[in-house]
Amino acid sequence: MPSPVLPTAFSNQMLQQLGETDYQAFLQALAAPTPVSIRRNSLKLKNWSENFDGVKWNNEGVYLPERPVFTLDPRLHGGAYYVQEASSMLLSAVLPQVIDLNQPLKVLDLAAAPGGKSTLLAAALSEDSLLISNEVIKSRYQILRENLCKWGYPNVLCSNQDSREFAPLQGQFDLVLLDAPCSGEGLFRKDPNAVNEWSPEHVQHCSARQRRILAETSPLLKPGGILIYCTCTYNEFENALNIAWSQNNLELTPIPLSFPAEWGVQARDFGYQCYPHQVRGEGFFIAAMRQEQHHPVLRSAPTKGFWRNAPRKNATFLHKWVKPGVELQLLESPHGELAAIPQVCFEFFQELSPYLRRWDPVLELGALKHTDFIPAPALALSTIVHPDLPNTPLDLLTALKYLRREPLELPTAPEGWGLVNFEGINLGWIKNIKGRINNYFPKEWRIRMGGSV
Repeated sequence: MPSPVLPTAFSNQMLQQLGETDYQAFLQALAAPTPVSIRRNSLKLKNWSENFDGVKWNNEGVYLPERPVFTLDPRLHGGAYYVQEASSMLLSAVLPQVIDLNQPLKVLDLAAAPGGKSTLLAAALSEDSLLISNEVIKSRYQILRENLCKWGYPNVLCSNQDSREFAPLQGQFDLVLLDAPCSGEGLFRKDPNAVNEWSPEHVQHCSARQRRILAETSPLLKPGGILIYCTCTYNEFENALNIAWSQNNLELTPIPLSFPAEWGVQARDFGYQCYPHQVRGEGFFIAAMRQEQHHPVLRSAPTKGFWRNAPRKNATFLHKWVKPGVELQLLESPHGELAAIPQVCFEFFQELSPYLRRWDPVLELGALKHTDFIPAPALALSTIVHPDLPNTPLDLLTALKYLRREPLELPTAPEGWGLVNFEGINLGWIKNIKGRINNYFPKEWRIRMGGSV
């Protein structure tokens, strides 16, 4: 593939940053095919059946020899893996260097859509931790919720608000991830539109916006709390200079990190950089900082959220639907929908949720209608769904019909509610009423692409 035509100002920037020899290697990398990488959900997919090359810095990440049609792979829709750019998986090597992941933690992913780093965080945290995965743009928020529902971890909330609206939660979080909106220089090989949108003025605009968000984010941390800052860009204005600015203006102390030399990750003055000619991935910058200030906990009037604690008597039927031994606190919407938070992290939930403006639990359970319980799609995809529920395996063609929400013929499916799966990965619910199969895959999630893999 030809190298993208780069803006002159960007070429000069990279030549100065890399030097002539590395710059030529950088250009050659931009002309090479983009690596394709995915990350396994270890609670759903025990191992890869294929012998893939592994991502050096993430035990669950692998490279594919070519890009398949992911839309037509039922395992993706069941949350068995996440398609994630390999360089951004470096987060998994940073986390254990800066925080004890075995402890219960309150964690915020501030700019989370579409969900790659949130799914990575959910997999890395202890089950008694609570992750708030936030996205300010409403359309992207819906994509984030869908991806986190499919990933299936129950100790996650999704929120839809601006960074400044988190102010009532000042001094609350052990860890905040800020994957900052940036100029996207690291995506030039992957996304030609990123080249067209780049300009020195846009870089300066992004840098100023990032500093505003950093200033709003740092007070959310407890004393000693950790802020992880990352971008998919190369320039100093959005990367190292923002870390230096945070140190000088926000009293955030940069934390040295260590990566094996063979990984190819380059240490910068502040932070660490992935270049496509040195790692098998795209451009990515990451840095970790510790909060040195004490920011007093602020409290405002609690918001009247959509979800409320449900009476415990409403949980009596759940033993049929939820894995034995899992204790849940039920939540109820004004319309009667039921959701839940695991009891092990409910205390954190009670501390944080009243001060969020717009939020939803990832673990939606369903709704009671008269004497019938209508299970939610998120329950089918959850890692805590009861393993003994009726479950009908589907071949590939039938699984794709299910994901398109087409009529099904399943003569062996038991009467009533049941799950369907592909290669052991749950896809969702069906209901068999006297031989007629009702397909309960969500309309808004259905695939529209024809064909099969």
